[in-house]
Amino acid sequence: MTTSAISYRRKKLRNLRKITPRKTAKSKRDLTHVFNFCLKCTIFGLCVVFISLSSIILYKEILKSAYFHVKKIQVEGCLRHTKDQILHIAGIKSQTNLFSLNLKNICQCLENSPWIERAKVKRIFPDKLDISIIERKPAALINLKQLYLIDKKGTIFKKAEREDGLLAFPILTGVTWQDLMKPQGTHTHLITQTLTLMAILEEEGIDISAISEIHLDPTFGLTVFTTHHATQIDMGFPPFQEKCRHLCSIMEDLKRKDLIPQTIDLSYSLRAFVKTKPQNKEFKSIKKGGEKQWVKMEI
Repeated sequence: MTTSAISYRRKKLRNLRKITPRKTAKSKRDLTHVFNFCLKCTIFGLCVVFISLSSIILYKEILKSAYFHVKKIQVEGCLRHTKDQILHIAGIKSQTNLFSLNLKNICQCLENSPWIERAKVKRIFPDKLDISIIERKPAALINLKQLYLIDKKGTIFKKAEREDGLLAFPILTGVTWQDLMKPQGTHTHLITQTLTLMAILEEEGIDISAISEIHLDPTFGLTVFTTHHATQIDMGFPPFQEKCRHLCSIMEDLKRKDLIPQTIDLSYSLRAFVKTKPQNKEFKSIKKGGEKQWVKMEI
């Protein structure tokens, strides 16, 4: 082996001795960093587990505590249901813990009742529950092979039953379930117009209980039949404000003249046609072949 080769190997060994300590020191630092990171993660995980377990234990203890049992329940806005009925529908039992109540589920249970439009439930710590109810207000009955209740927003919400005590409401006719399912929404729009007409009639001082039936027709509009004397009033289509005022004037005029209307046609915008029933004296003359049974007048 030559001298130059020996010197080269010695130089290479010296370089290796210099590099090896540096690599060893760097690897030690890396291992220390990894160990510290793992230690921190372990401590953090243990803290999370400890806090979670503590929370669960604390929650269970709170649920067992009689301090948070519901002792006072306030129910507002309820007219058709008693307080006990509301609690039964909501599924709230006596001495229930305030924290164990699922308020969202309680609201859903209450709103599933046909008479309840909206419900709001609120906890008042430590032992009180507040329930606010908005009940549906029926506006009319609708004949869909069976009688159903419809509210002032046009929602059909319940099949009518005898105990509902709603015989004083007018019956909407001329509509079927198939009509209501049509995408055009023609009959749905007619129902909205009917409810608008009823609201205007109430504003004009006409008692809704005096109306026995309102017939809905896509071609001819709305026809009202009264309870007394079974008068037929053709209202047609909106606007109804002026027609209702005109109707009130006609009824007052007929009352002054002691005439009973058989039909009142307000389907025209500028005119009203009235056909009256004969008075008692006229029936005798009819039998004798005298005067006509109907008297037609234009106002």
